[in-house]
Amino acid sequence: MYEHHEKILDPTKIVYPFLHFILDIIKNQRICIERTVIELDKMRIALCDSNAKELEGYMKICRSICEQSGVPAELKFYSNSNDLVFDMGDDDFSASVDILIIDPENGFGTVPSLIRKKGYDGMIIYLSHSDSTEHYRQAFDVGAYNFVQKGTDPHILSRFQSVFESAIQTAQQIDRQYLAVSFAREYKRIEVKDILYFETVEDHMINVVYKGGSFKFSSTMQSLEKRFSDRGFTRPHRSYLVSVAAIHRVKPDGLILNNGHRILVSRDRYSDLKTAMLCWQS
Repeated sequence: MYEHHEKILDPTKIVYPFLHFILDIIKNQRICIERTVIELDKMRIALCDSNAKELEGYMKICRSICEQSGVPAELKFYSNSNDLVFDMGDDDFSASVDILIIDPENGFGTVPSLIRKKGYDGMIIYLSHSDSTEHYRQAFDVGAYNFVQKGTDPHILSRFQSVFESAIQTAQQIDRQYLAVSFAREYKRIEVKDILYFETVEDHMINVVYKGGSFKFSSTMQSLEKRFSDRGFTRPHRSYLVSVAAIHRVKPDGLILNNGHRILVSRDRYSDLKTAMLCWQS
């Protein structure tokens, strides 16, 4: 007589691979989130020059300066004006470029004035071999940050480096007045003073509500709290980060904003909220 033995599966062979699979998903999500958060603070720089060799050289210089300064940067280049003019047709172009470095020669001469007319309020640096008074006049008319001569002489390169470093510092100060965010290839540049509050709408998705609208983007409430805690924002609830200036009335169970919206207040955060209000009023 034969005995029948049932084959017993080892649960560890099923559970452990599944746990590793879940952990990998979580890890990948965290990496994606961290990359998105970093993008909020990236300095976006565009270089426009028809001379490919010189363009490559100045790209390397700019990238090196950004790295040495600890400034995360996204560099883009245009070797012909047609590509730049095409991108300028996008309504979000102004919000996607912090510093525009341009050689006014070989087709790029009219670009600065065109981009200003389209509402671009970022920084423009003229970089050229040209000593034409017309180009200097154009730079003045568009409110260029500076006009720098090209060249391989150490003194000339040193001047460009100095101007570019100064431009980065100035752009960072300007950037503190704005929230530049993107999602699904759409860019928004929102003045911080116009922001009413941030709210978590789903996992790792934030909705910023500001005067005139709202916009959803990928980030974490923790990173936003860290970034805006010294700029008049308080976190009354784990799902909200609110501008103190937008608060009309404080209640133990909620906030009433100037626009009438109601925001939840956690019981354990009420004391911190009152402290933030007192600090702001003083």
